[in-house]
Amino acid sequence: MIALLVLTGSMAVAAQAQTSGRKQWVANIPFQFNAADATLPAGKYTITQVNPASAGTVVEVRAKDGSRAAIVQMSFIIGKSADQTSLVFHRYGDRYFLAQAWIQGESEGLNSPRSRSERAAQKEIAARNLAMTTVALGIR
Repeated sequence: MIALLVLTGSMAVAAQAQTSGRKQWVANIPFQFNAADATLPAGKYTITQVNPASAGTVVEVRAKDGSRAAIVQMSFIIGKSADQTSLVFHRYGDRYFLAQAWIQGESEGLNSPRSRSERAAQKEIAARNLAMTTVALGIR
């Protein structure tokens, strides 16, 4: 009985520790975009860092109405302290790809690896002698 109580108590503490560092943002994204290999329409999204204690983190991008979602494996990157919380997109012509997430006041951000579809868009744009542009979108 004592072992069961200790096990239950330690599981509750571990669950609390895992959820206490979760970060969540709300973004109104005015254009269709790709997160990993999922194409998502323009709209309001919640972005949630699912496992903040891990070396590589998973981010869920979910439409506020719950109709669409994508899971993105991201890694931590170091930069200068962010002036505002923002999402950064790579833009190739009229296609946008989620690239990074930054939190105001923090010098550590999240970086998304380039998906197959982004690499294909990058090659297509390069073949036309055009360049990728970066678009930063402030969020709350």
